[in-house]
Amino acid sequence: MEYVPYIREILLDEEIDEQEFVNTFNKFYKQGCYIYAIIPEYEQELLEELASDFNELNKFPLPRVFPREIGHLGYVKDNLNKYIFEFYLRSTTMDHLVFSETDATELLRNINKKNVHIYKLFELNRIPHITIGPDGQWLNVVEY
Repeated sequence: MEYVPYIREILLDEEIDEQEFVNTFNKFYKQGCYIYAIIPEYEQELLEELASDFNELNKFPLPRVFPREIGHLGYVKDNLNKYIFEFYLRSTTMDHLVFSETDATELLRNINKKNVHIYKLFELNRIPHITIGPDGQWLNVVEY
């Protein structure tokens, strides 16, 4: 039997502030979440901010980026939701960003420069997750 995901789009206010965003997020993840991302090298400020909390699993050249940029694949276990707004603000410059309560770190080890599809990893393994829509306009909440 094939599982069909239940997808909800949560529209975000154009001028959403950090507290309002965190409150919206807390409706889904009350105890924090994992933030899975491929952080481009040009987001050096974010990498420095996350220095002790970012668990890097791999790094490789990003496809479709010119000039070639290195992407840092990893995750943050954000128990206090202190980083989710920072990632939200950068979501328009980061192509690979997923939030989930599920620890999928072992599955992330399958991501490499030839297979950069984080979203497919969550879909194929039917892992509930949240992504941010284009231009940060909404949250895509995917449940199974």
